[in-house]
Amino acid sequence: MNDKLVDIYRPDFTNSLVHLSREQTVLTEGGSRFYQKAFDNLKSILKVGIINGGIGFIKGPNKAVCFSEIPLSQLNQFAKLEPEKARYRFYGICISKNAAFENGARPVIYLPDDEGEWIPKNEKWRHVRFEYGSIDFTFEREWRKKGDFDLRNLPGFYVICWNPREKSELKKIVNDEIKTKIRGYLPMEHLIQMF
Repeated sequence: MNDKLVDIYRPDFTNSLVHLSREQTVLTEGGSRFYQKAFDNLKSILKVGIINGGIGFIKGPNKAVCFSEIPLSQLNQFAKLEPEKARYRFYGICISKNAAFENGARPVIYLPDDEGEWIPKNEKWRHVRFEYGSIDFTFEREWRKKGDFDLRNLPGFYVICWNPREKSELKKIVNDEIKTKIRGYLPMEHLIQMF
């Protein structure tokens, strides 16, 4: 048997992962809270060069950064313009699966909670609850990376935004160290019309 991967074109799979931003309530070091828009979350990522891990739907004691292997051509099934219509917006980062894997990202394990007891507590960040017919997030084709994800460790990545005006705004604020890693900007306003 050949150990090398067979390179077959599959329109339902991709060689990249996306991390999409959304609106969220942010807790400051001083303990106050404020509402941050998805576009502002992307700006924060590009200013610092790190995607901070969250604890929202993460099991166990660790934070994690979430990615999806949904093809860009299907992103409009996953993200929406209006925050009340979808969890995700058209703002984020697109990286190669290979680079993500080399930096610790792994596909999640979809299992009912009562079947995930064998997973060590320190690895629970990889477990996503799945209950056939009632709780199903498998459409997200999720990968996760424990802790934070440092974009400075990547050979390169793409930035997802909604339109060219936002692209110009992002280019002005991006961290100089990260600027050399950006291979391009993907304004989804025009791209999703092609699919």
